[in-house]
Amino acid sequence: MATNKLIKDFFEEQFNDTSQFFLYKDKQLLNEGKYREYAEEQIGKANKAFWSVSSTLLVALWYGTTGFINYGNEPSWFNLALGVFCWISALGAIWYASKEYYTIKSSMSLFIKLLDENDDNSS
Repeated sequence: MATNKLIKDFFEEQFNDTSQFFLYKDKQLLNEGKYREYAEEQIGKANKAFWSVSSTLLVALWYGTTGFINYGNEPSWFNLALGVFCWISALGAIWYASKEYYTIKSSMSLFIKLLDENDDNSS
């Protein structure tokens, strides 16, 4: 179904304007036409980013919870603001990280399937 020309055109169109955001290794993989390795690399990066955000969220939730507990013991605007800010930040980070993770993972997984189908058809 997908031809090599179609795959190459897709990558050139999608990543031509955003190439300054790629790592050197990513640029090399794209220039060499190693699209499968590039997609697998992006999935690996998405996994690492997801777990790093998850561990950071635990810290934010801890500070948010202790801020609320401290507000209950000694009411001050700082303790309340710290608790609210940490919890809102944690929820926003969860939403954003999940959205990015699943977008990258699903699109790169689909792309790998297209590459597999292309390899099967060309054989």
